[in-house]
Amino acid sequence: IDGAQQQGIQQHEDGHGPRRAHVTSAKQPVHAHAAPIPLQTSLYSGSRASKIACLSDGSRHAVLHGIYLKLGSLALFCTMDALVKALGSTYDAFQLMLSRSVVALLPVAVMIWRAGGMKSVRANRPWLQAVRICVAFGSTFGFFYVFPRMPLVDAYAISFAAPLFMVALSVPMLGEPVGWRRWTAVVVGFIGVLIMLDPWGIEIHTMSLIVLGATFCYALSTVMIRLLSRHDSDIVALFWLFLATSVASLAGAIPTWIWPTPIDWVWLLMIGLLGGVAQILSTRAWRLAPAAILAPFDYTSIVLAVLFGYLWFKEEPSWTVWLGLPLVIGSGLYILHRERVRARQRAMAALP
Repeated sequence: IDGAQQQGIQQHEDGHGPRRAHVTSAKQPVHAHAAPIPLQTSLYSGSRASKIACLSDGSRHAVLHGIYLKLGSLALFCTMDALVKALGSTYDAFQLMLSRSVVALLPVAVMIWRAGGMKSVRANRPWLQAVRICVAFGSTFGFFYVFPRMPLVDAYAISFAAPLFMVALSVPMLGEPVGWRRWTAVVVGFIGVLIMLDPWGIEIHTMSLIVLGATFCYALSTVMIRLLSRHDSDIVALFWLFLATSVASLAGAIPTWIWPTPIDWVWLLMIGLLGGVAQILSTRAWRLAPAAILAPFDYTSIVLAVLFGYLWFKEEPSWTVWLGLPLVIGSGLYILHRERVRARQRAMAALP
């Protein structure tokens, strides 16, 4: 789980990326870049259906390619989180974040060079960028701090509350209407979150609250991206996020710095490389396929979290996670379903 994943959302929401013939929403679990994908005739019935073009073979191939890239990015992100968990018993969260951010600046530097140099990272809304960076920093730190201290699958399960937070935040921050169906899904999802928080526990309960706070910060940062996308490009957001995170992480890591062993240097480098490559794959995936298609695949990461937790760390999910997880995933999928319905309705209304 990484704050930089969020950057994929804005390209199809603002003027910096290609527009689609249909409407998708940023209230998905994460990210979104997509090439133009015509609406499918099979989604509609009646005389207007003939006016809507079917997906071409090339578009279908692009969507499948996007799905494969999305699954690959999820696998890399989950592997990175497992490494953070493994190294977190030795190194402070700040030191782990430092390796993640510094290495992640390398592909961003290439993006800046291709975009024309440092003039491409000039922010039009610097104060809003600063607030978003602080929120994203809090999210990443929360996850990096918690991973070594609670089962990986438990942390992942609670983090699936992100789309629920995004729906709730989109009303006051973006002025987007939310109907009673989606509000009902949000309430049901939060009931599932409360179950997973294990109110009968003590230490795990505290860690769960930290995960929930990190998830809220992630959702808030994602919604802020939509606000910033009206003024700044994704390169601006990426560069200042990673630069500020590197500086802040270095300042936090110095007091508790532990010089890594040679093998640990390799693992620390891998954390940065895995996160960087995963981000590139995720960004490319959102360019190729619509958010409504890719977003549900985020829930497949729970499978890898279970496998890593059991095989690597000998962890088993708590019973409260298995009890609350279906409510959270079901609510998230229903919100995605309602987004598809609303997108079809808007597309039909726009037809002559």
